[in-house]
Amino acid sequence: MSNSTPYAPQIKIPELLERGKSQLTTLPVYRDGALVVPTDVRYSLTAPNGTKIVDEAAGTFPANISQYTHSASNLADTLELGEGYLQSWEITFSTGVYNFRRSAAVVKRRLYPVISDGDLTSTYSQLADIRPSTLTSYQSYIDEAWYAMIQKMRTEGGGLEYLVMSAEAFRAAHQNLTLYYIFRDFHSSLGQSNGRYLDLASEHFKQYTYEWKQINFVYDYDHDGQSDQPNNRKSKQPVIYTCQPGSNYRRRYRRR
Repeated sequence: MSNSTPYAPQIKIPELLERGKSQLTTLPVYRDGALVVPTDVRYSLTAPNGTKIVDEAAGTFPANISQYTHSASNLADTLELGEGYLQSWEITFSTGVYNFRRSAAVVKRRLYPVISDGDLTSTYSQLADIRPSTLTSYQSYIDEAWYAMIQKMRTEGGGLEYLVMSAEAFRAAHQNLTLYYIFRDFHSSLGQSNGRYLDLASEHFKQYTYEWKQINFVYDYDHDGQSDQPNNRKSKQPVIYTCQPGSNYRRRYRRR
């Protein structure tokens, strides 16, 4: 039995699964601002060629968050690297059985952010003092800014974040977008039409927009875990050919 209640799985970016490693994948599901309580979880992972890597395996749901632990063997080193994998979650709630899907990629390494609270307070030393008492850090803003940047990179130019070899290239843009989120939230909480927090939010959004356009990095086009042309940095929007490239182009973008 299934039901049409529009539950909301928390899916911000495609799932990245590191090849040859044991790792946990999770899927929180929300309704009315709260986690929905599962009673059963079944998880599947399908390869781009349709092969079932994991087929309706039993998951768990500690603290009401559906999860499944991949073994290093089912993410074997022989799996094709890249996009096109699909996670399927069959989760039973009190209202019925629901099926959720999430895009996934098998990768050599994830890309991780390079800023933390210290990078924010090094710019504004008073941030630690004015942080709301309900927060122990600004991590939620840092995370949301990071997800927004990964989404933007993927949608604007087709770049794949896990092929970037120089994470520091994102630092300035990430820092400014995080500060924009923080000051915009502070301004919103005051209920004013203008003010210092709004000015700061606008300033950092403009700086973020500028820094985003300047991003360039070392990229791994062929998924081999090594920087391709390390002395020739690429724009944040590497060219991905979907048809026959020019005659002088040497095809580098392939999976192994």
